[in-house]
Formats: sequence, structure tokens, C-alpha cells
Amino acid sequence: MKALFQTPFTYWFRWLFTKWSLELKYSKQHLHLEYMAEVKDCKFNNYNTIYKFARIRNSELGDFTYVARNSQIYNTKVGKFTCIGPNVSTGMGAHPASNFVSSHPLFYSTLGQSSGLVIVEKNLFEEFPTTEIGHDVWIGNNAIIKYGVKIGDGAIIGAGAMVTKDVEPYSIVGGVPAKIIKYRFSQDEIEFLTQFKWWDKDLEWLKANKHQFQNIGDFMSKNPIK
Repeated sequence: MKALFQTPFTYWFRWLFTKWSLELKYSKQHLHLEYMAEVKDCKFNNYNTIYKFARIRNSELGDFTYVARNSQIYNTKVGKFTCIGPNVSTGMGAHPASNFVSSHPLFYSTLGQSSGLVIVEKNLFEEFPTTEIGHDVWIGNNAIIKYGVKIGDGAIIGAGAMVTKDVEPYSIVGGVPAKIIKYRFSQDEIEFLTQFKWWDKDLEWLKANKHQFQNIGDFMSKNPIK
């Protein structure tokens, strides 16, 4: 019987209803959901775009952040001006790797991952620790971000990277597992940007000062921190 309600048309209709409902709810924030983007239990801010076939659950996106095609963003808090490329995965569920005899959720979870079967009375393991992604982060295509990881402001995650531990602000990481390749700026420049927090400026300020963003030296000289 359940299969009767899982046709291509019902999936499409459910997506369309979700799109209309959320875009109406966030009309003042200019939310845009592309074709078959799946969203559940999320919070959006200003000018967010979710591209085709992306799936976002139990997450929050800051201003101007977008999620590209086919990405899966779960249990993740994302800052402002962050660019998440295609086929990125973040915040997938954890499984116990020690102490527990089995890593299967049947023995610690009440979510019923095995066709709804539950044999424990309460959750015995934290399956979905929050992943945190800062402001002005760029995540390249096919990157995987482990659950519970914190990515600092201004960081760049290289394409295909597997991030298994916290990433420092303004560092560029890549590889499997991901390691620091270099930093985007000098230590003084990083400290300046961390204090200045340009991502908290309003849109009018950003428009008026957009040409300063092409050079870090010019940006620092024209925006001294008092």
C-alpha cells in the first residue's frame, strides 16, 4: 500500500508543495529552492539558495549561503557567505566504534532504521552531533565533513577532501584525511579579519565597499580597527 504513494508524481508534488510553502514563509528573506531540493526541519536567513536535488535536514543557513546540486547537509549550522559545492556531505550520523559490541543502531537507537524495528527503550548513543561551519567558508565538490566537526571562518575545503577533525580559520585543507595545505593570509591579516567580522555588515555597507574586497591590503588600510 505504501508503494502506491511513492510514485514520481507524488514525490514531485511533495517537492512543489514544500517549495511553495517555504518560499512563501521566507519571502522577505528571498529563499529560493531549485528543482527537487529536499528540505526538512531547517532554518533559513537572507538570500539562501538550495540548488537541484540537494537535501538539507535539521540545519541552519546564514545570510547569502548556498548549497549546490546533490549535496546532503544534515545536522549542520552554517554561517554567512558560505559556498557549499556540489555533492558535499556534512553531519551524517555517527556509529559507535568502541565499547558497543555492535555498531548497528538497533542496539542503541529508537529511530527504527531497520524497517521501523526498535528494541531499546531509549537512545543510548549520540548519533547526530551538530556540525558547525563558519562564515565565508568555501567547500569544494565531493567533500565529506564528519559529524561534530567545526570549520573556522574563512576556511577552504578542497574538492574531494575528507574532513575528520576541526579546521582552523582561513586555512586551506585537502586530502584524505584532510590536512592543512596553507593559510589564505598572514597571521596579522587573519587576526584583522577575525576581529573585523565584515560578514556582520549590512547589505548597504557591502554594496558601498564592494571594491575593497579585491585586495586584503586595501581592505585593511581602509577599515582600521579602532
